[in-house]
Amino acid sequence: MLSPKKYRKQLSDLGIEGMEVDVSTIDTAMDTLNQLNEMEKILKKIRYNVRADIRRIRLEYVTKLKEVDQSANVKKGLFSKKPSIAKITEQKKKLTRERNLTIATYDVVENTIDDYLDQIEKSRYYIKNSIQQRVG
Repeated sequence: MLSPKKYRKQLSDLGIEGMEVDVSTIDTAMDTLNQLNEMEKILKKIRYNVRADIRRIRLEYVTKLKEVDQSANVKKGLFSKKPSIAKITEQKKKLTRERNLTIATYDVVENTIDDYLDQIEKSRYYIKNSIQQRVG
């Protein structure tokens, strides 16, 4: 499982932000189109990994929440009391907030990837129209 920071680094290494769509000749337009296709494949792999990480995080927190529930039913010693309902509820709320914050950082990465994929699709459409106008 990679951190969102590492995913953002992978995205910046792709060089999508500053990429220029060059359609001055048919050859350069085709090269640009091929680059966009490669970037799209890589972005889809990264998005798949981000979604898998989000699923793992959710499962991890489901397990933690179950552990909190189970600890509520277990006495620790002969004279110890069960944890109070308020304490258990607070632990669950804390875990839920923690989970939501963790997932939110991955959601930002996923939204960035979706934006890049939309931009690639629009660029692909522009390049194809440009090639069609030159060809005939």
